[in-house]
Amino acid sequence: MRSYAKGYRAERSLTHKLAEMGYMTIRAPRSGRIGLPSPDVIAAKDGKLIVIECKSRESAFTVRAEQLDELTQWANKAGATAYIGCKQSRKDWKFLHLSDVVANGGNIGKKFIEDKGISILDI
Repeated sequence: MRSYAKGYRAERSLTHKLAEMGYMTIRAPRSGRIGLPSPDVIAAKDGKLIVIECKSRESAFTVRAEQLDELTQWANKAGATAYIGCKQSRKDWKFLHLSDVVANGGNIGKKFIEDKGISILDI
């Protein structure tokens, strides 16, 4: 499966899941290609702003420094709470706090997700 299509479907399903939870959501199509800090998903509810960089992977990966920097800008300038959203096949979404991912050098593996990941209900 092409990675763009897989990522698109994961982002779209997360956007709809958050909307079902009462969030106003938007997916930023091709977010990394516009030259401005833009996360994959932006969600707001009751004055709370959440930004999410989505990853759909089966094995360990590293979040690029530029993506971590963009999320940090959203957190600092817009007051958003920033997460890396991780989707593995046949498992629910898990969310990692930006600070945990930065402290780990952007490296994310299955054990890291198990240890640090929180459910969608906890964001």
